[in-house]
Amino acid sequence: MVNFKVSLLFLLLFTTSGMCAVQNGELTKSIDEYRTYTLARCIKNNYINMGVDFDKARLRDVTTGFIDMEEGVAFSAEKDNKLDAFIESKTRNFYVPKQQTGDLASKNLVIYDCVHFSKSSELGVFLKELLARKVEE
Repeated sequence: MVNFKVSLLFLLLFTTSGMCAVQNGELTKSIDEYRTYTLARCIKNNYINMGVDFDKARLRDVTTGFIDMEEGVAFSAEKDNKLDAFIESKTRNFYVPKQQTGDLASKNLVIYDCVHFSKSSELGVFLKELLARKVEE
């Protein structure tokens, strides 16, 4: 009977730790996917501020919607959702030139800045907390 209880305890421990590993693996994958979502949203938002609206192009990029559907979280289904609001608040001025005079006058680094932000630890922490709350819901 003691061996059965010990075996059962080990089985529960390994099963639980395996489930945590799967959940953590899925969370890491979702964070990576939402970093790509952030990159696409950042570039799109800043180009709109520069007068280029990709949604009016003959072919539309649906990266953000695709990621949202594939991950099953659907942030974009909510107007003014927390993820898009965070991205907007942190990246809204990336289109503004970095300098008024000199080499970078009337130039910006939108794509560079968006890539840098999409890889940031600040975004990683935000996504981890946001996605963990979504999983709990």
